[in-house]
Amino acid sequence: MIVKDDLFEAKLNFFLMVAREVTPFLKLYQTDKPMLPFMTEDLSNILRSLMEKFIKPSVMKNATTTVKLLQVDLTDPVNHMDVTKLRVGFVTERCLEEHIKKNSGAERLRLEFRQNCKLFLLKMVSKLFEKAPIKYPLVRNLSVLDPRVLLKSKEVSTRKLTTVLRLLVETGRIEETCCDEIIREFGHFYDHSLMSASDSFRDFNPQSGRLDEFYQEHLSNKAECRHLWEVVKLVLILSHGQASVERGFSVNKEVMVENLKEHSLIAQRVINDHVHSVRGLLNIAYTKELFLSAASARQKYHMYLDDQKHLKQDEKKTQKRKGMMEEITQIKAKKKRMEEDLRVLMKSADHNAEKAESQGQLSFLSKSNGLRRAAKEKERHLETLERQLTDKLQELKDTP
Repeated sequence: MIVKDDLFEAKLNFFLMVAREVTPFLKLYQTDKPMLPFMTEDLSNILRSLMEKFIKPSVMKNATTTVKLLQVDLTDPVNHMDVTKLRVGFVTERCLEEHIKKNSGAERLRLEFRQNCKLFLLKMVSKLFEKAPIKYPLVRNLSVLDPRVLLKSKEVSTRKLTTVLRLLVETGRIEETCCDEIIREFGHFYDHSLMSASDSFRDFNPQSGRLDEFYQEHLSNKAECRHLWEVVKLVLILSHGQASVERGFSVNKEVMVENLKEHSLIAQRVINDHVHSVRGLLNIAYTKELFLSAASARQKYHMYLDDQKHLKQDEKKTQKRKGMMEEITQIKAKKKRMEEDLRVLMKSADHNAEKAESQGQLSFLSKSNGLRRAAKEKERHLETLERQLTDKLQELKDTP
């Protein structure tokens, strides 16, 4: 199918430019590592980069902090730059210039394209403003746990930690009486441990390192920082996402084939997870236990089949006994109803016989005889049920 759009190439390159802005962020945060302390800076950089494409430089110059950036009124046209100055990307500009050269009267179409680009950026940034977690004070102040930010200023870091503690107290996560001790431990850690290990804090890389492992190394083994370490653990789990679970669905889709048993799927997932945990096939430790397990795999498979066969036989026997118990229950219930019917028939027959004797009317005697005949028929059926019940009980007794 051929797309009949003179500005298709320009549109495509514009979207590619926007995609290049957000793709690194999406890749970095598609992980199960604790990343929330880095989100404020990374997301602010994305917002700033997108806003600079259609918001006036004078407005962006005043938005020096994340809070001020979020306070920019996107809906006010006064803050928007002229569409002719809109930054749509180098390649997109070239495509537009080539289109103008080929179509001298296409200036209106070019302006319309720029207006649509501006509208797209406005909608995108507005949605980020609405959904971005950096609008919450807790997320913004958790940047105190970014080792690179932490190293810059003790005063700023202490202020951010105080805000985090206040929010945790308000939500009932920690006791208010512990806050002073936590701040004291933080000051001690900053003055003694942090400065001596400043290189590791300065060179920390979120892409290759894990923040939980980093702070475990620097805090968990220090008794004088035990309260601070508890708070760090508490806030790090806030950013625990579902990336590993979502990736698991994709892995399942790749390994699943027709007629794949549940145990086979689980085994393949275990192997896949182990290979990823050791970072590649070449890092697998081929131990003696592994070779013995592989050598006895066929034997284990046959043992599994035998176990499954026995389980099916046991299940079949259980189902048979269950069916027999249900039949016995039904026969007993039917027998009980028939005994009750027989009792009622005999009682009615006796009552009619007494009335025939006292009143001398043969009609009552005839009714009594009819009821007795029906009762005898019930007795025969009852005897049949008794035999059936006895046979079923004996069969149940003989069933292993």
